[in-house]
Amino acid sequence: MIREKQLIAFDGTNAAGKTTLIYSVAAGLKEQGINCEVLIEPARNSPTADAILLYNQGSFDMAAQLELFAMHIVQCVRATKNATLIISDRTPVSTMAYNDMLIPNRTEHEQNLITAAEAFTDVWTACYDIIFYCQDYFVSTQADDKIRRGDDEFQRTLDAKTRELYEKANANLVYIPKGLSLADRTDFVLGKLNK
Repeated sequence: MIREKQLIAFDGTNAAGKTTLIYSVAAGLKEQGINCEVLIEPARNSPTADAILLYNQGSFDMAAQLELFAMHIVQCVRATKNATLIISDRTPVSTMAYNDMLIPNRTEHEQNLITAAEAFTDVWTACYDIIFYCQDYFVSTQADDKIRRGDDEFQRTLDAKTRELYEKANANLVYIPKGLSLADRTDFVLGKLNK
């Protein structure tokens, strides 16, 4: 919770259905009269990420990772101005999980920045009242999508690292059962939120 506003998040691998689920849950909450705001994943709104992912201009370096890390936090704080309940697509934990894979060789200064960001992430994660974790996997050969195309093994490794970091931070993590339809996943999440 931040500024007495409820803060929830959704995480999981790329294309696990998080964003679709988030909007379905938000619609259900609004039907109940709950004033909620959806925060899109920072990478979807970052010119830096677009340049790297869509146009092969540069690579994810420390500056790009810090931008995404900071955007997660800034979005949440700004949303408290108008919404009673804030729904975040991912958290800074997901950015931290990418660091080992995207920046394997670091300078001492870069490592110090990552260490400080990890410590802050552990504390910040306590602001989330609940984090729903989508366990379904996207098979990269299913679509010709520059953003979601990639190595399935990379996704599995990233998934394991993300879960490890959430457990380290003692996050209030709720795993969404695998293989549910969108309607069933929405009902599952709303059921947890309405308790």
